[in-house]
Amino acid sequence: MPLQDAKKQITLKETLLKNTKWCTSNAKSMEIDKLISEMIALQDLPFNFVEGIGFRRLMQFTVPNYHLRGRHFFTENICGRLYETLAKKIKDLLTQFEKISFTTDIWTEPSSNVSLLSLTAHGINRDFKKLKVILKCHTFEGRHTGDLVLEEIKSMLMEWGIVKEKIHCIVRDSGSNMKRAMKLGDIPDVSCTVHQLQLCVRTLLDCDEEIKALLSKCKKISTHFNHSQLAQTELHKIQKEQLNQECLSVIQECSTRWNSTFYMLERMLRIQDSLCLYASKHNISQLSPEEWLQLKKIVTILQPFEEITRNMSDNDTSISSVIPLIHTLKFTLHTEGSKQDTNEKFKSIIKCTIDQLNSKFGDLQSNNFFAIATYLDPRYKTKFFNEVVKENIETEIMSLFEADTSKNEADNIAVPVEKRARMEMPTEASHSNVQTVLSNILLSSDEDDDNTTSEKCAVFDKFVVMKSILDEFNKEKRINISDDPLLWWKVNGNTKFQPLQSIARQYLSCPPGSVASEQLFSGAGLIYDSLRNRLDGDKASKLLFVKYNTLLIESIHLI
Repeated sequence: MPLQDAKKQITLKETLLKNTKWCTSNAKSMEIDKLISEMIALQDLPFNFVEGIGFRRLMQFTVPNYHLRGRHFFTENICGRLYETLAKKIKDLLTQFEKISFTTDIWTEPSSNVSLLSLTAHGINRDFKKLKVILKCHTFEGRHTGDLVLEEIKSMLMEWGIVKEKIHCIVRDSGSNMKRAMKLGDIPDVSCTVHQLQLCVRTLLDCDEEIKALLSKCKKISTHFNHSQLAQTELHKIQKEQLNQECLSVIQECSTRWNSTFYMLERMLRIQDSLCLYASKHNISQLSPEEWLQLKKIVTILQPFEEITRNMSDNDTSISSVIPLIHTLKFTLHTEGSKQDTNEKFKSIIKCTIDQLNSKFGDLQSNNFFAIATYLDPRYKTKFFNEVVKENIETEIMSLFEADTSKNEADNIAVPVEKRARMEMPTEASHSNVQTVLSNILLSSDEDDDNTTSEKCAVFDKFVVMKSILDEFNKEKRINISDDPLLWWKVNGNTKFQPLQSIARQYLSCPPGSVASEQLFSGAGLIYDSLRNRLDGDKASKLLFVKYNTLLIESIHLI
């Protein structure tokens, strides 16, 4: 700014305009209204936050022309205008999904005496991006019977204009009410894989009395430190001054948190020396040298469970990874059980755990939701299937292709046909890391894949065409385990594998578990706090909707 302009005295008119409040229809004022509303939802702030002296002083200083509003205005703005605008964009987004997968669950907040039923949509859009959309999370009154659950789910689907034919499947927990709801509604469904995996972990920890006693002793030690700040301080002092180690606290197990037992035991092993020094000066439970060795073995056995649970809980993980990961888990356990330092007791525990895995996951290859997704994942394809299962999957895919009348006609296309070579499993795992073991399994016998021959043939019907396309797909070299399967389909799906593209979008959309609902309920717990103890259920539902979908819509450039 020129010096003369900076020295120029402002006019009376400019002074009046500077101090004049904007009208409510002012464009900048409306944009500030929107941003404040989004901030309340995104940061889990109480509505009366806007009436606080600190917020008002800030707004008066930074935007003196803005007319400050009260909590009632922002309640109506979030649950009215903002919600409706966002809901319209979400409905437009849902039209991009040919088929939609869902996760659902029920959560009860004891302190607020409220139960919530959630419904989250998962789909792959035309740009091959996997998206998660929170459709509803509202209060569920009355008994949680299967009949009432079905009524609520149907109501939520109807609200969003989602017809039954557009449902790929619903991922739910193993509760009898959820199973009954899906059966009554004739809705395709699968059990949450992560919940099933954690049930196997509980069996592992409960199958031996000595192990149960050891875990009980570890819980008492962790409780001692978590109930005493003085004990934590002294433990840190031992770590820092006597052992010259990083200050680490004891982790306490939480029955509702996945892997919390593993984290508790792993931490105790890391701070073993400081715990022993502390126990020598205080009257707390101590572990014998033999118990420390047992603890180390338990952590070794639990480690792949933790890694796989974390992997399956990732938002980008598809149901296609379940068969490979469960296979890798069993392979890792077999390897651990065959080691020389594994005694008979732990061999028995490992065998019991593998039996549980076989019991809960033994039918995955006959479940089309899992099998077709794995087959169409370019990282896995037929690696984990025998010839009979492979043929069954291909027959099902060809049936899907035949039933899909929207696909282009494939008549008179000549495609290669080749003979597939089967892959053998490696005899041992080279590393305890699950991803490394899985990579080694996938890399084994890959040279056999290249020993294929193909020749052109005349194609007379769609069945032969589709079979040829599947053979060509199998002949393609599998991509690396760390590569993005959706990016592969985006690049290759529009060319020779175009008939498979929509089927891949459908089957790869399904998540392996209902983790999305767990994360949503964590957000709900922040909303139902002491500052919002009188919050209406419908308003809470809309707050969650705005919170979780605003950034999603912005990320795909729809706002």
